[in-house]
Amino acid sequence: MTEINISTDNQVTVFQLDGQSVRGRAVQLGHELNRAINAGLSEARYPERVARLLGEAMMIGALVARALKFDGRLVVQCHGTNDGAISLLMADCTTDGHIRGYARWDADALKQIELDNRNPGAETLLGGGTFSMTIDQGPDMDQYQGLAAIKGESLSVCAEHYFAQSEQIPTKVHLACGQVHLPGGQTEWRGGGIMIQRIAQDAARAVTEDDWITAKTLFGTLTDAELIDPDLPQEELLYRLFHEGGIRVIETMAVDATCRCSRDRLLDALSGFTAEALADMAENGEIKASCEFCATDYVFDPKDLK
Repeated sequence: MTEINISTDNQVTVFQLDGQSVRGRAVQLGHELNRAINAGLSEARYPERVARLLGEAMMIGALVARALKFDGRLVVQCHGTNDGAISLLMADCTTDGHIRGYARWDADALKQIELDNRNPGAETLLGGGTFSMTIDQGPDMDQYQGLAAIKGESLSVCAEHYFAQSEQIPTKVHLACGQVHLPGGQTEWRGGGIMIQRIAQDAARAVTEDDWITAKTLFGTLTDAELIDPDLPQEELLYRLFHEGGIRVIETMAVDATCRCSRDRLLDALSGFTAEALADMAENGEIKASCEFCATDYVFDPKDLK
């Protein structure tokens, strides 16, 4: 029996293929992804190729964070090399659905790569490097980090490689991030992604290779256009893919672009510096700090930090 009765956009959905050893999660993001990429700015914050990879990194984070069984956050990082144009992608996603991210890139290197390659992907833009996921359960718990090499021209392939190497969990991932045209001539970033995993046997589900092969075959029919189509609700897309064998929605959660920076947090961080270091930071009697995630600027009087 298919049980799908959910809303659409800016949410993560956890689902189970009926009677099978396959579970999945789907994410569909509209204006919240656009806010997270552009930090609420009216103009584009990143070049198109950088923004697309950053959007994919945040969707990976949103998908995986939903699987964590505690209150905390998941940090997805891609560290590039000198052979690429993007040195860092960072997506910070909490278990209660808040996403934020930022990227660092070299404009000249990006221009050269685009001249040499009509459609550069993740491995080309990053120049290889490492893909990591860090699980943070809070200040009283140790962090856990898994690492894998960046392989493949999409972050979907990088994530699959990570799960195969670091978690030993058979996983398929398909992510898509692109711009859609809005009424009035504006454009907005949208994204969608689905992850399916073969899960361990339990009393209700025997592990069969046929189930996993069938799920992967159906999953392989998924297209980028379907994932970012604003007129294709998430529930309809899931039904298209898996209705023959049955699909059951377990839960859904809203996703929003929220930054956790604050003036008080930065004050606490700056208060750890010596008076001499603070004096070096000051310019015209002020210390300025900017949040890399949301681009919010903060100005402090050194006297506030004594």
